[in-house]
Amino acid sequence: MIRLLGCPIHYRETNNSLDIEKHQQQYIGRLIRFQFIIEKHQQQSRYRLYIETGICQFIIENTNNSLDIGIISGAILQLKEKFCLSCFDQELVVSSMLFGALLGSCFGGMIIDWFGRRFTIIVNAGIFTIGAVIAAGAPVFYVVVIGRVVLGFAVSVSAIAECIYISEIAPAKRRGLLVSLNELGITCGLLIAYLVNYTCIDIENGWRYMFVISVIPAVIQGIGMIFLPPSPRFLMLHKQESKAEAVLLKLRGGCNVEKEIDNIRTAVYHKKNTQCCDIFSKSDNMRGRLFIGAGLVFFQQFTGQPNVLYYASTILVAVGFHTDSAATLATVGLGGVKVLMTIVALLCVDRWGRRKFLLVGATLMGMSLLVLGLVTHYESGQSTSNPCQEDMFCQRFNSSSVLLNSSLEIKTHVTENAVISNFTTNTTVYPILPFKLHGDDAGRVLAFTALLTFVAAYGFSFGPISWLVLSEIFPSAIRGRAIALTTTLNWGTNLVISAVFLDMINGFGVSGTFFFFSSVCIVSVIFIFTTVPETKGKSLEQISEEMNKKKL
Repeated sequence: MIRLLGCPIHYRETNNSLDIEKHQQQYIGRLIRFQFIIEKHQQQSRYRLYIETGICQFIIENTNNSLDIGIISGAILQLKEKFCLSCFDQELVVSSMLFGALLGSCFGGMIIDWFGRRFTIIVNAGIFTIGAVIAAGAPVFYVVVIGRVVLGFAVSVSAIAECIYISEIAPAKRRGLLVSLNELGITCGLLIAYLVNYTCIDIENGWRYMFVISVIPAVIQGIGMIFLPPSPRFLMLHKQESKAEAVLLKLRGGCNVEKEIDNIRTAVYHKKNTQCCDIFSKSDNMRGRLFIGAGLVFFQQFTGQPNVLYYASTILVAVGFHTDSAATLATVGLGGVKVLMTIVALLCVDRWGRRKFLLVGATLMGMSLLVLGLVTHYESGQSTSNPCQEDMFCQRFNSSSVLLNSSLEIKTHVTENAVISNFTTNTTVYPILPFKLHGDDAGRVLAFTALLTFVAAYGFSFGPISWLVLSEIFPSAIRGRAIALTTTLNWGTNLVISAVFLDMINGFGVSGTFFFFSSVCIVSVIFIFTTVPETKGKSLEQISEEMNKKKL
């Protein structure tokens, strides 16, 4: 008796050769079927490995991007003391990364189309590493700015390349999940950044460790991409159909891919027959679609969210957390709430709809900013007349002589302690922070609660939903270029609002700045209610057809 796959085969004592031959054929047939099952299982295992590795790379990329964005919140507290930064210098450090990201969004699409998605991601991991090392090892302030520009460029190119790559290798049924995982990776990265800030804030030169930590995910990302295949759509764009089909067979576990190849071929043909100016054409209501996309991106930034990311610790010090460690610890709470609300959005957006999340979120953001404005208005102490001149002290202290008053000059041989003592006695010391609250614990708790509410509301509204709507409202033939344009606008508005934040507070006061952002939230509610369509439960073709008929 021979047992194969748990089925016994008995050979009877017979001289009939035909009977023996029949059993042999059955044995061979079962062996072939068994081999086929093993091969199919291996193909499906490789398919799952490719997709799951791609998903991990996607999450690592978004985590690394937001890690570089959020780390400045804590690093700026040490940088301003280390290099004696004025308000303008602090804004320059923050916005330099956004300037690099703006450059990356302008040229990233061409780089990706020319060199390929996979190769660009691998090389870009090296750019990440270079930028982090430059910023972490900076001997002077302006070298930090250069490192931040390089990091910003890498962040933008990485975001574009990874999003395109994962959408091109993933099956259609999992593409929506991956769009949602984008925001989850971002919020997790911000939480990690705030934890790193808290860990390093009391360490001497801790800002160097904050910057260099992003090398770790960059290296992991670069090495991981080596083992993944190139994008089949990129191969089709460069007329390598046989390679594209072979890659697609691997990615789909050996299933029939002829229909998908035909769809890719058609999409490539339409893409080659569209021009950049078609984004602004009247056909297919492209102007209306672009108005909705640009509006979402604009309000995503001008409702004040970037300032919470980049100046979170600064704001928290202002509302009563008077030590750097207390302020950075509080940002960890902000990051945790952001992650939690993003998960809520991922689980419920297909059930409750995009418009509801956007409307509720924008309304709560406006209310929380209004509360912050009222608290800072009624609880603030006397404001300084010239709040952003801390750098004047540094210039005097670091020069060969320190002028204390019109008749006294202390030469460089005077000890540091004596200089500080005499300076604080004879000179008005302006704090680096352009605002500070002197209220009681109740005001501090109320302000922090309002800030938590603001972060939570953004976490389930503008954060994940804006990009989901953008991925749905544009026609497939021009979707990539339209999203690239809105991404450029996103980085541009982010740059503007972050570069002038401290100057706004210096000019309007902290309460006036919060009131301004609250009013922008009110306008965003009106915009969403009147223009943004509900795309829940609709195919991309249905959405496109409805957008063609929609008039703004």
